Amino acid sequence: MTYLHKHLPVFIQYKNNKHMYIRMKDTGCHITAPKSFSKQLIHQYVKNNEARLIESYQKLKNMSYTLLGNAFEITFRLGAFHYEIKNQHVIISHPISFDAGFKLFLNIEFQKYIVSIKDKIHLHIKKFGLNPVHIDTTYLKSKYGSYHRLKNKITLNSYLYMLDPELIEYVIMHEYAHTKEFHHQKSFYDLQHKLCLNDKELSKRLKTLTIPTHFTL
Repeated sequence: MTYLHKHLPVFIQYKNNKHMYIRMKDTGCHITAPKSFSKQLIHQYVKNNEARLIESYQKLKNMSYTLLGNAFEITFRLGAFHYEIKNQHVIISHPISFDAGFKLFLNIEFQKYIVSIKDKIHLHIKKFGLNPVHIDTTYLKSKYGSYHRLKNKITLNSYLYMLDPELIEYVIMHEYAHTKEFHHQKSFYDLQHKLCLNDKELSKRLKTLTIPTHFTL
């Protein structure tokens, strides 16, 4: 079912879910709802949250492409995966789609970036008695990073490569704080603040962003 709510396309799909899930894409608001949910209930949810939903939709619809916070022009071509970076211009080829090609490009370049700042990060965390751990990168839909205690490694969202370096380092410090404090209690935030003195400001900035589920040109 599809309908238009104040310039926001809404797509509703019913499944055997226990909960309702909302994903914002550049095409509109995609809602997966339990079969027990009435259309009126879903419409009311959209109406009650219309300002936030429309803001998220407009951000995705009018998405600009940045790498490390700097604006880049993007060109896409169908073909074997390949990319070139020329000044502020990225040319990407991929056999399936721009979305797949751009996410692969982000992951490769983000891995290179993490390697380039590794020594700086290690020197910093050792001042606070923390030990370096392996950092993986992948494209995540709902979080910026995570610490895996059993595997003793950090996974970062390669979407971060589009953001300012200080936001990237904040997420890294957040996850490193979890290597010692595996919770979100006061001792965790105290350690995070020592690792990143402007953590509160950067956390607020991240909360204003929406991780795109799909990239398009």
